[in-house]
Amino acid sequence: MLKADSIKPLASFATLGELEAYLSKGTVDVILCQICPACDAGLLLLSVLNRMHKSGQLEQLPSLFWMGETSMIALARPGDVSCASGLPAIGKTAWIKCMGGVPMTALESLARLARAAGIHVEILHQGDAMALNDALRAALLIHTKIDAVPAQATFDALAEDELINALTTGEGLRFVFQPQFDLLSRRVVGAEALVRWKHQRFGDIPPSLMIPLVNRLGLDLLLFSLVEMWAIKVMLALKHENCQIPIAVNASAKTLCTPQFAERLAARMRGVGLSTRLLKLELTEDVPEPDELLLSAALTAIRAKGFQISLDDFGVGAATMNLLVNISFDEMKIDGSFVRALGEYSSSGKVISGLVNWARLMTANVVAEGIEDESTIPMLHRLGCRVGQGYALARPMEFDDFMMFMKKQK
Repeated sequence: MLKADSIKPLASFATLGELEAYLSKGTVDVILCQICPACDAGLLLLSVLNRMHKSGQLEQLPSLFWMGETSMIALARPGDVSCASGLPAIGKTAWIKCMGGVPMTALESLARLARAAGIHVEILHQGDAMALNDALRAALLIHTKIDAVPAQATFDALAEDELINALTTGEGLRFVFQPQFDLLSRRVVGAEALVRWKHQRFGDIPPSLMIPLVNRLGLDLLLFSLVEMWAIKVMLALKHENCQIPIAVNASAKTLCTPQFAERLAARMRGVGLSTRLLKLELTEDVPEPDELLLSAALTAIRAKGFQISLDDFGVGAATMNLLVNISFDEMKIDGSFVRALGEYSSSGKVISGLVNWARLMTANVVAEGIEDESTIPMLHRLGCRVGQGYALARPMEFDDFMMFMKKQK
């Protein structure tokens, strides 16, 4: 199939060891792996690629195509046997779709994790030349796409005083607001305040690069104060328009555990005549708090002042389980990675449904973030998500644009 598409040069390997030795000598664009019961090399290859890339042995990660025959396999449920005959009871057998003996849901989950680690993975049916051709074209685009985002190493080389100057003077900073909607009525029920930084040399710096630098310099409280100031500005403007919706501001555990944080924040809200219920604090895991007792006490004190606490990236954070066991939240935000995969992977709907039910058990509201496809909105609503945000609904807006948008909603 590859030769028919004039793909060359080609090389084949029988073991992972042979392939690893080959990869260490040069760049490879695409690796095709057979998924079959007798060979698990294609699955184990993910860890090999990840290890080689992190160690510097592999400068460019190749695209990985898993290819195999699909079939339906009967999975008898434990205990589903007929008392009379000892045979599986009729209608008690579950059928699952597999590729090479591996459940498709497991392959999809593994592919999702691989993509999060930067490895492009495609799952293809054996013999589907058209799908292979499309996957090769997509891989070509990935490897030839010019990345406008500065490399991490280049960004780390930025003088620290440039960011300090931006945070102290506001130069290059933009504060934007992304509405949150009731997914059924499309009515705006809240918004999230976000910060953007445009560097003179490197252009727009993504939050994934900016926030770690902020935290490394110990400027997280200063950044929070700036975003909070703009959030209050928006809340006051909305109040003047007889519109009161909660505005969310991201905050690390370190920021929320600052001494007298709750008292000072409540005093600022009272000073401008705003209810503390209008400011929502989204706990992020950018800087985890090692003292869980301190974090629990701080969040309790904040909620006692009337502020709402939201758990960001619900479902993916490393400390999520411990947090949920010991701390109560008013809201949980389902991570966008689950939402974006909703129309692509069959398991995503089950995961989201489970997260929604979990949140209900905790008596917390749910917000789906990262909604980028209009078609996922009715699916999310059917799964129990009543509120969401994302580009398919509205992009983050500057202050004036956001206020104009809100006036049109009245």
